[in-house]
Amino acid sequence: MKQRYLHVLAALALASATLRAQDPQLSQFYAAPLYLNPALTGNTVQERAILNYRTQWNGLPKGYDTYAMSYDHRTENMHHGYGIMAMRDQAGTHNLAFTHVAVNYAYEAPIDRRRSVRFGLKLGYTMRDYDPSSVVFADQIIRDNAATSIESSMIERNSYFDMGAGGMYYTEQFWIGTSLSHLNRPQQSLMNDGEARLPIRTSTHTGYRMPIDGKKMRRSTSFATIAAHYKSQGKWDQLDVGAYITHKDITGGLWYRGLPGLKKYAPGYPNDDAIVLLVGYETNKQLRIVYSYDVTISWLGTKSGGAHEVSIIFEWPKRSPAKKFRAVPCPKF
Repeated sequence: MKQRYLHVLAALALASATLRAQDPQLSQFYAAPLYLNPALTGNTVQERAILNYRTQWNGLPKGYDTYAMSYDHRTENMHHGYGIMAMRDQAGTHNLAFTHVAVNYAYEAPIDRRRSVRFGLKLGYTMRDYDPSSVVFADQIIRDNAATSIESSMIERNSYFDMGAGGMYYTEQFWIGTSLSHLNRPQQSLMNDGEARLPIRTSTHTGYRMPIDGKKMRRSTSFATIAAHYKSQGKWDQLDVGAYITHKDITGGLWYRGLPGLKKYAPGYPNDDAIVLLVGYETNKQLRIVYSYDVTISWLGTKSGGAHEVSIIFEWPKRSPAKKFRAVPCPKF
């Protein structure tokens, strides 16, 4: 009986979860550029295809699983970028799911030979749903474990149009960008009479890249990159701070996620989330494979199982040393 009442509580939590839900997040956010900022669409040689997969909190029943894929194209005149992306996130014993498809456009405007700005727009369509067969309502228990509920307030799925935009300024070594998602504040409630406008998600990302082998930037094969990513949505916010070391085809990274000393969700509950360890390798055919692991440092502890994440990125055609090519210097991982 206790387990049945837990199901009832879970159903109530599901009904109210849309009031404070956040979007899926990736530790390898630079490996999902179309999701991070539409201004990064077409930030590539010419063509790019990306696959992302993240599984989080495997130590707990039914953690989070996130899948994403994208394709983008940069025109030969280097000013326009076009792309399409799809993402699905599923979590919990009730399979609460987020499915999102979007098309992106970006325009690049050089300021001079060393500085440029990029602007991007995203138009998307999102569906949220859950598995109603996994939810037990109070009226089912009262009616001798009835197979179906007479509750009519919840709906199985909700879908809506979604808009986003972003901009970025960059030089050969420095970049700073920001993006805004859910500009139209869509209605995402799973209640027939509910009101749950999706809060605008703000993302600000910046960093600096420098050679560490004594060579000039364009001739170097070893780089150090420091970067930061701040994101907020409603009352929730988070900061990622980290660094990468790249030597030829191998990259290693270390990140911290949280806002220690600046914010506490509750008295005695510090805002610490994870330490992220990352390693990546690029083949001579511009295929990059990246793996990262989140070490949970919040009160969930290591029993949560952390998070594993894998990205596969392929760009073509192969870069020509004779052809000048300049892209935003932010990490591709």
